[in-house]
Amino acid sequence: MIYLDNSATTYPKPQIVRKGVSDATANFGANPGRSGHAMALRASEEIYNARRKIADFFNEENPENVIFTLNCTHAVNIVLKGFLKSGDHVVVSDLEHNAVMRPLNTLQDIGVDYTVAKVSNDPEKTLNNFRDALRPNTRLVVCIHVSNVWGIKLPVERITAMCHMYDIPVLVDASQSAGTHKLDIKENQYDFLCMPGHKGLYGPMGTGVLITSHHDRLKTFIEGGT
Repeated sequence: MIYLDNSATTYPKPQIVRKGVSDATANFGANPGRSGHAMALRASEEIYNARRKIADFFNEENPENVIFTLNCTHAVNIVLKGFLKSGDHVVVSDLEHNAVMRPLNTLQDIGVDYTVAKVSNDPEKTLNNFRDALRPNTRLVVCIHVSNVWGIKLPVERITAMCHMYDIPVLVDASQSAGTHKLDIKENQYDFLCMPGHKGLYGPMGTGVLITSHHDRLKTFIEGGT
């Protein structure tokens, strides 16, 4: 079989991934953070080790800034619905996934507005389009790194640097680039880096990551156990 749908999810998963999932089911079946027996403690330690490895991979200094999610859509929603409030303005590219656009359309009901910046084949024009879309009440810029439809790579490093000149945080959707492109948080100071675990990172379905040092600024939209 020739598989051509890697932008949706990578397949086949490497043998080491399949073995890792099997080993986790067999050896870390306890509820981490909810019990004090030996297997639960081992599971908690294994999760922290995974956080540490992800932090190292993306050059994030603090493993506690690595937040596990169900997928990239979940990570994006955590930021948009936890960070934005009535009266806020957002700038997005014209290549954003529905995981960005549908939450933003829903947030319009509470008074959040957004402007779409056109992406050009010329990175300089793209950067200027983002700059021209900024307003005094712009609270967040959302930018896909690589388009899942066209494969176009956006200059997220330059967009982030420009936004930080205006003290505006940036959310980078790394769905198609995490694991295949260099993403250096320490160097580029991405404020919110969202990604699935099941694409370029070759993890299983039902895994995702949000990396941010601004987690204390996010309101929760779902609450429960630990």
